[in-house]
Amino acid sequence: MRGDGSAGRRLRMLRQRTGISLRALAEQAAITPAMISCIENGKASPSVVTLEKLLAALGTDLAAFFGAEQPIPEGPVLFREKMRLIADAERSYTLVLPRAAGFGMEVLDELLQAGRPPPDFQTLPGGVAGYVISGSLKLEIEGRPAQTLRPGDAFYVPAGVSHRGFSAGPGATRLITFQGDDHAAVRVQKVRRKPHRS
Repeated sequence: MRGDGSAGRRLRMLRQRTGISLRALAEQAAITPAMISCIENGKASPSVVTLEKLLAALGTDLAAFFGAEQPIPEGPVLFREKMRLIADAERSYTLVLPRAAGFGMEVLDELLQAGRPPPDFQTLPGGVAGYVISGSLKLEIEGRPAQTLRPGDAFYVPAGVSHRGFSAGPGATRLITFQGDDHAAVRVQKVRRKPHRS
């Protein structure tokens, strides 16, 4: 992940604020204590996937972690020039709508580079839904056969289910994802129509 080391300093502050030791965080995130120490001290820059694992172990996510740097819209519109981009060599995320009071989910525009090794499986505290815009996405969900999704396909992974997704084609894959707390996950509801009276 590109940066000036401020992510590492913020990660240390968050870890200390939550009262978790470096070793406990390492165990929960399945990352070595030495790597976390290097990240926190600005000697190493984490990949997006590594940062996601650390933040999940701390009970938060990318949007909340970087949300302080993204302006909260004063109205119902957030222009793209104001959106935060988080990137490394394998993927990039644009925080389209950060998690905010009254809106229990975040919306990300993701670009997954082709030809990269699959990321580690991850388990999120909330559900995640996605819609493939371009390219093809290989989606592996615990307990299910792997699926290859094409543009126009969508998916949903419930909270607490281990999964991973990566570009499965010769070109990059772009998708929109919606991540939320389990109680704020996107739900489809049937709408009853009232009979038309003449």
